[in-house]
Amino acid sequence: MTKVKTKITPDTILKNFWKDNKRFADLFNACFFDGNPKLNPDDLTEVDTDVSSLLQFHGYAETVKRIVDVVKKSAYGVDFVILGIENQSKIHYAMPLRHMRKSVGRSSFPN
Repeated sequence: MTKVKTKITPDTILKNFWKDNKRFADLFNACFFDGNPKLNPDDLTEVDTDVSSLLQFHGYAETVKRIVDVVKKSAYGVDFVILGIENQSKIHYAMPLRHMRKSVGRSSFPN
């Protein structure tokens, strides 16, 4: 029996899985709204996963480069909500802090 080689990465599989609007909405409804269907899959639109930005404050400027696995937006009346998923294969309890730190700029926390 010949061994078949594959070049499939778990990250790509998970990105494709969560791009489905129904799955995406189910996850956020379960986590944030106690299972109540507040987020409608039909209202979700895919957004560019590059959420890099320029931070400027009192003469200081810094660019922050962030690419998220899956990003979607939804409109609630006149407000837009941006929702994102970052896949992980192992538990890393500091990951939310690392992402928040990178999103707002400089910090003294180590990577």
